[in-house]
Amino acid sequence: MCMTMITKKSFMDGGNWYKGNLHGHSTLSDGALTPEELRKAYKERGYSFIAHSEHDFFTNFEQENEPNFILLPASEVGIRMPAGDIRIFHLHVIMGTDEHLRAATKEPLRHMEPIIWPDFVSIDTAQQFIDDMVARGNIVMFNHPHWSTVEWEDVYALDNLFALEVYNHCSEWHENMGNSRIMWETLLRKGKKLWGTATDDNHNRYPGDIYNDSFGGWVVVKAPELTRNAVVQALVEGSFYSSTGPEIYEFRIENNEVIFECSPVERIYMNGDVRQYQIELGENITSLRKKLRGDEKFIRVECLDKFGKFAFTNPIYLD
Repeated sequence: MCMTMITKKSFMDGGNWYKGNLHGHSTLSDGALTPEELRKAYKERGYSFIAHSEHDFFTNFEQENEPNFILLPASEVGIRMPAGDIRIFHLHVIMGTDEHLRAATKEPLRHMEPIIWPDFVSIDTAQQFIDDMVARGNIVMFNHPHWSTVEWEDVYALDNLFALEVYNHCSEWHENMGNSRIMWETLLRKGKKLWGTATDDNHNRYPGDIYNDSFGGWVVVKAPELTRNAVVQALVEGSFYSSTGPEIYEFRIENNEVIFECSPVERIYMNGDVRQYQIELGENITSLRKKLRGDEKFIRVECLDKFGKFAFTNPIYLD
C-alpha cells in the first residue's frame, strides 16, 4: 500500500528572503529621524523594506522605491478611549496589493491623508475601523497588545485582522512591555488564526544611543520579488518569519514529520495547541525533526540563541 505524502509549508517555494520593518516613525510624527535619515539607516543595516507608519495619517512614499529597497504605504491609527479606560487600540494599516485595491469598495487612502476615527464606544468602534480600512484596499494588524493593556478577549472579538504584533522592540526595550507571545498563543488556542510579527516601532535615538529602538525586531518574508504586491501577498499568506536575531531557513510538515532549520542556536521549541512537547538543546543546533502525534490543530516553532535573541515561525494549521 502506498502512503499519501502530505506536505504543509510555512514558506513559499522558490523566491527570495527580504528583511523588513513593518512599524516605524519619522519626524513626520514622533520619530527623531527624518524620512530620508530613516531610510538610509535601514538600508545600511541590510533591510529590504520598511513601512512609514506615522500616527493618524497615511503616507505613500512609493515614488522613492529603489531596486533593492522599497517603502510600504502605511499608518498607525489610535482610537481615542473614554476617560478611565486604560486600554489602547492602535491599529496598523498597510496598503494591500493591487488586487486588494481593485477589489476596494471605498476610496483608497491618499498620501498624507489624515485618518481620524470616532471615539471608542464599544469593540464595534474598532471593528468598524478595521472593516473600513479593508474596504479601502488595506490589510490591518493589531499593534503592541501587551503595552496597550488590552486583554485577549478584546483582540479575539475583532475580525478582518491579518496579524498580531507579537514583539514590539520599542515597548520591550524601553518599558519591558513589548512581548505579547502569551496572548498570541492564547488566541491561537482559542481558534483565532492570526499571523505573528516582530517590529521595531522605532522612534530613533540613533546612532550609538542606549535608548535607540531601531533594528531590534523584524520580519523576513519569502517572496518572488521585492515589490509591494509580492511582499504584502507574502504577509497575507504567512510566508514570513519574525526575529530579533536568529535566521530561519525552513519550516514544513512532510509525511507527518515537522522539519525545521535555522542558524546556530542553543534552544528550539515546538509549540502547538496542546502543551509544548518537543525541545532541542545544544551549543550550536540548527534543526529539529519530530513526528506528529496526530491530534494537533497547529504547530509553530521558536528558536533562541545563547544571547537570548529569538525567532519564531507562524503556525502551520493541521485542522
